Amino acid sequence: MTIKDTMQFVEFDTFYSEYAPLTPYGLLDKNKYHVFTDKKMLFSIYNSIGKIVNFINKNSFESDKIEHHFKRISHLNTLERKTFDSSDIFLVKKLLVNFKSIFKLLNDEIKEDLKINFLSEELLNFLSCDGAVNETFYLSAEYNTELAESRKKIAETDKILAEIKKERIHKILDELGLDFRFRDFMIASESITNNLSSELIYKEVYDKTSLLLKPMLPKEYFDLHKKREALLLEENKLEKAVLISISEKIIAEKELIKNYINKIVLLDTLFAKARLAIKYKMIAPVLVDKKATIEVINGQYLPLANKCLRMGTIYTPLNAKFDNKTCVITGSNMGGKTVLLKTIGFLQLLTQMGFWIPAGKFKTAVFENIHYIGEDLSEKVEGLSSFGFEIYNLTNAIKDFETNTLLLIDEFAKTTNSIEAKAIIAAMLKSFSQKETVCSFVSTHFMELPEFEKVSFYKMKGLDYSEYKKYYNKEKQYSLPERIKLINSFMRYEIIKTDHKDKTYDAIKIADTLGLNDEIIRYTKEYLSENYD
Repeated sequence: MTIKDTMQFVEFDTFYSEYAPLTPYGLLDKNKYHVFTDKKMLFSIYNSIGKIVNFINKNSFESDKIEHHFKRISHLNTLERKTFDSSDIFLVKKLLVNFKSIFKLLNDEIKEDLKINFLSEELLNFLSCDGAVNETFYLSAEYNTELAESRKKIAETDKILAEIKKERIHKILDELGLDFRFRDFMIASESITNNLSSELIYKEVYDKTSLLLKPMLPKEYFDLHKKREALLLEENKLEKAVLISISEKIIAEKELIKNYINKIVLLDTLFAKARLAIKYKMIAPVLVDKKATIEVINGQYLPLANKCLRMGTIYTPLNAKFDNKTCVITGSNMGGKTVLLKTIGFLQLLTQMGFWIPAGKFKTAVFENIHYIGEDLSEKVEGLSSFGFEIYNLTNAIKDFETNTLLLIDEFAKTTNSIEAKAIIAAMLKSFSQKETVCSFVSTHFMELPEFEKVSFYKMKGLDYSEYKKYYNKEKQYSLPERIKLINSFMRYEIIKTDHKDKTYDAIKIADTLGLNDEIIRYTKEYLSENYD
């Protein structure tokens, strides 16, 4: 399976939806779901998050202002063209204005750490030559004296045209009593329009009884209007020349602007990660050598922890120091085996996607490959059973064993016969434990698996039956939801180091709790005692 299958297994998008960059560039970066394998790069990201967390905690006003400027940044159409139009230039100026503001709000520590600088003051001033220091852009006449003169002529012509039209409208009002001062046309009965002068009024049939009337403007108005059209063509030509000169200045700083965009992505994503780090009281992961084992102190699987918080139920963080890279997790159904795998996968994804982690400590290596093998979460390969699909995915995972690989294997081969399933799992454990590049967590309900030198066995503590029995009254008619809630309230999700021969019979206790009759429970215990004790 791909990394996306692992993300689906751990319900990563439940958390990732809270990761909220504010710029279009940050959102595009988020949607790439980067998983990093460069330890040096990850250290740098963790370090930068720490600096920004400190900045937010100490400078709430400045942080809010920075977020405001993030939201003001728009996506540029492109920088790969010879000439920009006014809308393109507006977006460039908008970006420069907001990036400059962000730069001024950041402290020197962050600027130095992320190598952030603003070197486009001259360009920004040029784009603000009309004195507008805000985001707006106008193709000002200040850019070109000929353009200024052209616009002056157009304005003067417009003034004369307006006067000619005004005089004609007043003449129509005085001579004909028709008022066009606040309208361009009127509808009048044909019977009252017969004597209207064609020199002053243009008439057009509207319907069977009415005519549409418009003022007839003098010839000098239309002659002047043609001259205005010529002036507009000249203005357009001069504007294009100005756009070319502005474009040349932008193109000269194209690489700088691209660098600003990269810094915007970096800052936006780091601030978004820092906000989550503050919200969930996260810390930086501890990255160690590939040969080291994983250690977790108070590790939280946030999709479940948040759900428990909403439901008012108890959530137990993961505490485990695994002493081998091949670990078997046993325990009853409902006992938390799958949650343990999800917690490891969730924390590992956070680690390699450049987040801090919700734990007291998470010590781990960097893995080039992370595979989940278990219940099918996507479309099956046509014709394969559940077991066949697991074998298919295991085969693909094995191809990655030349590089550091994390395997999360949940209840492998549970749909095939138990003898063969145990044999395959035993073979997997033996194979995995002999490879330094493989770190595997295998949850299973099979007991008495063979012991191997570099394989550790753990079990979920499971149902606290002695405490549970103090509260449970079998004679009471509990509903099924009440019974399940009662089981969950006495389920202990701690992990315990054990040996390969340890046996867990929580399934019988759970069956008893859910109402299975006494006779079957008794026969089950007798069978286990005769055959397995």
